[in-house]
Amino acid sequence: MWKDEWDFWTSEQADLKLDEHFKGVLLKFARKNLPLIQSQLDLVDTETEIVPGMQASGHTQGYMALAISSGGEQLLCISDAVLHPIYLEHPERYAAVDFAPKQAVATMRRLLNRAATENALCLPFTSRSQV
Repeated sequence: MWKDEWDFWTSEQADLKLDEHFKGVLLKFARKNLPLIQSQLDLVDTETEIVPGMQASGHTQGYMALAISSGGEQLLCISDAVLHPIYLEHPERYAAVDFAPKQAVATMRRLLNRAATENALCLPFTSRSQV
């Protein structure tokens, strides 16, 4: 997990920046669940290779993409940024949970452009029926 992301959700930053709706939903969820998984997380603050062929690539707070390389091909896992198929056709839209909409749209466009530029396979979203 990005260190900045951890710091945001576990410090006073979230209390200061989030409106009451997001505090009641997202912050409450984060404060309840993040401490439970802390011992299982490695916090990273730069792009880093997790294991050979898999790189964590962060673009903005809240969005982590994984670039997986094998046999000369690359897969970008960008489901943090592209939560629903509609965003592939309409990247100017954003999810209700994106409390920084301009940042979310910019990140989504940057990731989709990277996938196109690098001719990478792309895993943009998952649903419970796909897992």
